[in-house]
Amino acid sequence: MSKHITIGMDLGDRNHIVVVLDPDGQELGCFELINKKVSLKRFFERYFGATVAIEAGTHSPWISRLLEQMGFQVYVGNPRKLRMIWDSTDKSDERDARMLAMVCRLEPKLLWPIRHRGMKSHSDLEISKARNMLVQTRTKLINHVRSVVKGVGERLPSCSAASFCRRVVNLLPDELLCALMPLIDTISDITGRIRQIDKRINELTLERYPEAQTL
Repeated sequence: MSKHITIGMDLGDRNHIVVVLDPDGQELGCFELINKKVSLKRFFERYFGATVAIEAGTHSPWISRLLEQMGFQVYVGNPRKLRMIWDSTDKSDERDARMLAMVCRLEPKLLWPIRHRGMKSHSDLEISKARNMLVQTRTKLINHVRSVVKGVGERLPSCSAASFCRRVVNLLPDELLCALMPLIDTISDITGRIRQIDKRINELTLERYPEAQTL
């Protein structure tokens, strides 16, 4: 049990730098970990029960959930508040990890810690984000089709994105059918997938987020 061990971890996309402090604040070591679950599990098992400080970023949600599931007290620092780390000219991943550990050991509140949403809420939010990506992709494809048709002196009628394929499929210039029909088919497929996601979002609103119905 490493109850009084404090660990600071500077998160990277491929690798993390970890600094471990003993109960007296003495540094036990600085380590580099590969950014994979198996690597993190293997390293942190030896420090079960320790306190870990990381900074909010791309990988902090899943890493904080993983460490909490393993029995660690995890503080996710708010990067906008950590001026003592980021406003230094002596900038390095090792220094950032060391500062996170030192600050967390003295007073975790100085990290202005935040709480990431749970895995279920995170997964639900990703459904909405996936819908946004599909909508953006559909819009780009529709704009491309309209632009190509304009380029031969024609113009497609105004209509909603959802009805675009049905409205324009018979209005495409013959000389452009070979180029544009694959796009029309793709737009139609995306529209169907957006409808499916809308249905799922409505179900989630009723099941888990009734307060969202007012929106």
